[in-house]
Amino acid sequence: MVQAHRIKTVAIAGCTAVGKSDTALKLAKRFNGAVVGADSMQIYRGFDIGTGKLSPQERDGIPHYMIDIADGDEYFSAGDYAERAAAAIKSIYADGKLPIIVGGTGMYLYSLLSGFNFADAPKDDGIRNALKSAAHIFGCSAMHKLLTVSDGESAAKISARDCKRIIRALEIHAVGGRVKSQATASDKPYDDLTIVLTLPRDILYDRINRRVRKMFDDGLIAETKALMRYKDCQSMQALGYKQIAAAPDEARAELEALTAQKTRNYAKRQTTYFNNMKLNKIFIDVRDYSAVETCVAKFLET
Repeated sequence: MVQAHRIKTVAIAGCTAVGKSDTALKLAKRFNGAVVGADSMQIYRGFDIGTGKLSPQERDGIPHYMIDIADGDEYFSAGDYAERAAAAIKSIYADGKLPIIVGGTGMYLYSLLSGFNFADAPKDDGIRNALKSAAHIFGCSAMHKLLTVSDGESAAKISARDCKRIIRALEIHAVGGRVKSQATASDKPYDDLTIVLTLPRDILYDRINRRVRKMFDDGLIAETKALMRYKDCQSMQALGYKQIAAAPDEARAELEALTAQKTRNYAKRQTTYFNNMKLNKIFIDVRDYSAVETCVAKFLET
């Protein structure tokens, strides 16, 4: 049974380009809501075109939190996100509004809604930088093998190509003497509804291609070149920025095609993550907004 004091939250998740932001805006207008971003790249100031941020005008008066909260050279973990997003949710609730969490970064959503405490996991910049250097020399695969020895449970859940998460898990073990997989679970903090928006693959991929084309039309190459001081930072791992930063003089057609391909690949990984994410969730085709609205209305009535 849900405890009466828990804040009700609605999360709108799904792949890149599926239509999360538009759906969330409609819901916010319908149910007096405010948006809490759950995108690991929209947190960075100046990374606008490639992350698909809504402009202030496009937000249409709906308050947005967890966007433009970090400089491009800041390290931002899932624990950092959960801690700050929780504060935003409390503020929204205090204002009498419905917190609507929106984004495609599955680990952010899971960290915030699951009750697992990643925020207190130990950090050490020196150790993290040493691990990054080791990964650069020996490769992510070797670091993954090292993680398998120290924390096999976490290693089994992390791709051997996901260097960022491998390094974070190794850092937690090196600093705190405990493994990432031992993060403690508490009671779920919210009375939450998670809706994962879907589309048939061919339609989704067409949307991705058109979205990437528009980003390049809107000046993604120029924006990336203006941010090159962050080339070696976490922020520059965002799709589009990473490809341009690696070959800034490459022809637009080549960069656009590569970015679209990588984005489609990312969408496939997102689909797998959301299918397996251990949260109570409902899958709804984004084209059926009435079904989304009805689902939220019933949830708020209970």
